[in-house]
Amino acid sequence: MKVSRIDAPAKGEISTYFIAGDWHSEAISDSCLKIMLQMARKLPKKKRKLIINGDFLDAAHLMARNPQYKKWIGRADGVDEFFIPLSEEELKWGNHILDILQRDFSEIIYIEGNHDWRYRDFMSKISPDLAHNFDYRRILALKSRGIAVVDYNDWLDLGDKLSITHGAYHGTTCHKKHYEASGGKSVIFSHVHYVGCKSFSVRGNTHHSWSLPAFCNLNPEYIKNRETNWSNGFGVINLKDNSSFNFNIFQIWDDQLVLPDGKLISAK
Repeated sequence: MKVSRIDAPAKGEISTYFIAGDWHSEAISDSCLKIMLQMARKLPKKKRKLIINGDFLDAAHLMARNPQYKKWIGRADGVDEFFIPLSEEELKWGNHILDILQRDFSEIIYIEGNHDWRYRDFMSKISPDLAHNFDYRRILALKSRGIAVVDYNDWLDLGDKLSITHGAYHGTTCHKKHYEASGGKSVIFSHVHYVGCKSFSVRGNTHHSWSLPAFCNLNPEYIKNRETNWSNGFGVINLKDNSSFNFNIFQIWDDQLVLPDGKLISAK
């Protein structure tokens, strides 16, 4: 496990980070994107920073249990006829969205999720001369865009008190497991698509484990219209010079967000 770190800001300064996870490519919630951008534009661009907290890409066609994957993986023409065209389409989407984001955010950090990781996993299973077609980091030009990348299941620390990862745990104990995996810091993770928070106390200090809402459609095909506890939205971290921070989650209902001052931001 590797930990990347961003230091607390200079004395008297506050750093603001928007954080959104579970975009899932073309399943993205347009309302989430429009509202987050409108909210971010209230700040000077140099103060607008974004953490993409995993599963920016969906890569459903690279999931081993997908019936179409099973159908095409054994065919001689499977890579050329199925896997490459769908990857090109998804990564074209990714470049388009990153272009939009970079017009509004001065800094973007890309935390890899388990869905993004499927591209790297698939690269390891095919011949080296075809692997470059699935190198999403190269095709999204993350390095030349100046977008830092945190690998799946690694961590990003903001100052000394907060740690962020995409997330690896589900179920009723996911907050406890992510908190323990963080090394005893407060933690923010995505992965589960719902808003949750659990508090922990250690030697007089209170820590929290937060799960983020999703930045995608809440009724994807694989859910088959079943009930979920998911919601749409994103978070905003305000980091102080002593590493203390405030974290607020903004949930979006009916394509609208009502701010604490009563002002309405609408996606329409």
